[in-house]
Amino acid sequence: MNQKEMSGKNRIGWSQYTYEAWQARHGSPKQFAKKLKENPEKPVQYYLDELGEVSGKRVLNLLGSKGNKAVCFALLGADVTVVDISPENQRYALELADEAGVFISYFVSDALDIDENLLSTFDIIILEMGVLHYFLDLHPLFCKVAKLMDEASIFILRDYHPFISKVLDFENGILAAEGDYFNDDCVEVDVAYSHLLTEKQRRDLKKNVIRRWTISETINALIYSGLSIRKMKEDKGIRWTFPKDAPNGIENRLPGTYAIHSTLK
Repeated sequence: MNQKEMSGKNRIGWSQYTYEAWQARHGSPKQFAKKLKENPEKPVQYYLDELGEVSGKRVLNLLGSKGNKAVCFALLGADVTVVDISPENQRYALELADEAGVFISYFVSDALDIDENLLSTFDIIILEMGVLHYFLDLHPLFCKVAKLMDEASIFILRDYHPFISKVLDFENGILAAEGDYFNDDCVEVDVAYSHLLTEKQRRDLKKNVIRRWTISETINALIYSGLSIRKMKEDKGIRWTFPKDAPNGIENRLPGTYAIHSTLK
């Protein structure tokens, strides 16, 4: 399988009942927009703590999904662009922005096909939470990111900690280290939002194809792509990254997510 084939499968996977899934999770765009407007800082607080004021900044949310983070940044005064492979994600995101009374640019595209000459450069680029595994090779992705940056830009990559996603298994509250951290196979998985759908809808779903990455693979790809790592964090206390039946308090003993901050060399 090459990247084009992988992206094609995942485009199909992310174009099935996606709008309905977000309605099931968050309500209509109107309902979700009302909630976001009440406290737009909350969903993006992790980034505000690192970046400070975002008003007037050009923000790119790569693989920005349903647009909730983008809308929050826009509510805080940022000029926001989203790139995502799913037209159904775009549909929900643009309706969400409209109901929130803000504007976001949203391009339906494979991240690797972005024309950097059209988008110019950004002050802040964010790539987050369960998207790296849609790429067979991280080097082309990070090279693309580098082309969208200038000497003052910052790129924040935040993802689920691979020790959790690649190694640990939870069943009935019992933890077992049964996975292979160094496994580099591509695997078929259910679309991430499948649990939000009806049983009939789930029966119709095509699978996604992913390749999970280790932290060292990710760091090396960033370095080889012309980026300089300024900071790395491993985060504890984040319960929602663990399965519901995981032991109580495990989020304070194991990292749920990690983040890497990069700039141009």
